[in-house]
Amino acid sequence: MRHAPLSALVGLLAATGLAAKSPKRGLAAVGNKDWPEDDANWVREGSPISWYYNFHWNVSETYASLGQDWIEYVPMLWGGGVNDTDFLRNITEMIQPASGRNARNITHVMGFNLPDQPFEYGGSEMMPRDAARAWVRNLVPLREKFGVKLGLPVVGDPRGGWIDPFLKNCTELNKDKECEFDFVPFHALGHFGVLKDRVGSFSSAFPGVPLWVVEYGYNDQNLSTTQEYFNQSLTFLEGNKDVARYSWFGSFRSTVSNVGPNMAMLDPWGNLTDIGSWYLGGNATGNAAMPNDTPRTNACSAEHPCTGGGENAAVSVSGGGLGLWGAAGAGLLFLLL
Repeated sequence: MRHAPLSALVGLLAATGLAAKSPKRGLAAVGNKDWPEDDANWVREGSPISWYYNFHWNVSETYASLGQDWIEYVPMLWGGGVNDTDFLRNITEMIQPASGRNARNITHVMGFNLPDQPFEYGGSEMMPRDAARAWVRNLVPLREKFGVKLGLPVVGDPRGGWIDPFLKNCTELNKDKECEFDFVPFHALGHFGVLKDRVGSFSSAFPGVPLWVVEYGYNDQNLSTTQEYFNQSLTFLEGNKDVARYSWFGSFRSTVSNVGPNMAMLDPWGNLTDIGSWYLGGNATGNAAMPNDTPRTNACSAEHPCTGGGENAAVSVSGGGLGLWGAAGAGLLFLLL
């Protein structure tokens, strides 16, 4: 089946009246090779999402044709790089391609993802001195040559533990020149008090430095608790002057969620849940993250069509409460090709 081109998608959705872009609201784009069409949800015309990262140095395939003014891509040096400058080379080639055309204006880069945590818990497991060596080789030149803003490594403890030895080693390896950074990203999974405490702790540790809450949510809770937290946290983050950016951790289907199904912004068939629609500035959809009778096979059917490609791609989603997406919007989740 052929899919609507990006230009057609933009034109068809221009009249939906969705929220304007939020300079804060972003996307932790995990993607899924089984349902690449799901990625199209987050770049609909009028989506408030203004930036994304994907734990990698390169753009997500679905968004490759979209410029930084549509959705800003923020690369991440997830880990490694101790004995090479591959990240520096890749980002430099992205900023200044040999052809001189189609350059991507990278303005922000994030450092290592949980270097203070072992691989088995999703960390990049790096010693502070090794991470400092990789930072000096790959990130310092980006800041000095291109003015790219650097995000401090994502860690659990804002001071002590891992960060202080990292900064000390970084200064030593950088010819006694202090390793500078421009923003501080971190995670906040837990109840609302955890989020407020994390923001407060990092704000106190790094006064005046913009904070990025790059993964947050109240994991493994029932639906009402999760939704209450979502609305409360969104108001808090939008209104907090110290928080420059944030991204809800949930851009995936509920059946593959590792933080509980109710944090997922997509139901088992790729349709927006209430939280998914709210995050995009829409109304409640009524699509349950995990209906009681949901088969975990994610099979397509007339009642629950899979979005994007497949024989059921054009079947309208049944049931009410699509809010401002409407029945037409539900049928426009095409793979951007």
